[in-house]
Amino acid sequence: MNARTPGRKLLATVDIRELNTLRWGPMRQMFPSFVEEIELGRYLKQLPGSRGCCAVEIAPHASSSHIFDVFIVDKPVATSQ
Repeated sequence: MNARTPGRKLLATVDIRELNTLRWGPMRQMFPSFVEEIELGRYLKQLPGSRGCCAVEIAPHASSSHIFDVFIVDKPVATSQ
């Protein structure tokens, strides 16, 4: 799925090194990948569910491995049969 796919809208661009929901202390320097994964998960959980979406998709930003684009994937339209 690419950025031009209908039903997919860019919500935010997030630098996971800047997310700081917990006091990590020296753990951030010792285990950066672990801390970034936890922080990204906490960020995604805080997104409001009332935006009319059924899923959130994340994709690495082209310029860095620490920057991610967050997309909202709209609910599919129900078709009557």
